[in-house]
Amino acid sequence: MNTDIRINARLSGEDAVHFQELLDHYEGSASDLLREALREYHAARLRPRHDPRQLLQAYAGGGEGPEDLSVDYKRYLSEALEDKMPLWVQENRREDWRKDGREDRREGGGDSGR
Repeated sequence: MNTDIRINARLSGEDAVHFQELLDHYEGSASDLLREALREYHAARLRPRHDPRQLLQAYAGGGEGPEDLSVDYKRYLSEALEDKMPLWVQENRREDWRKDGREDRREGGGDSGR
């Protein structure tokens, strides 16, 4: 089986200009330039296809964190947000109000205006 192929190609217009520009900056023959371009084109267009399941195996279960994160994510998110911005009234806030002579109306203390 003969694996040699002879190609005769006519390039015109922009294709001819582009080819000549490449050839001017290339340290080889026109045939060598075409061979290298064909190899690059082949590598870019005909990459081996991977099964999507194989690609996911590299990422699935690869993170850090609690083992039950997928189940209890809401609890973990609430805890993280609570650390950044407290959502609940804390005891020391109530004591601060009392020290200042103010009353905490949420607990039913003081005059409610009735």
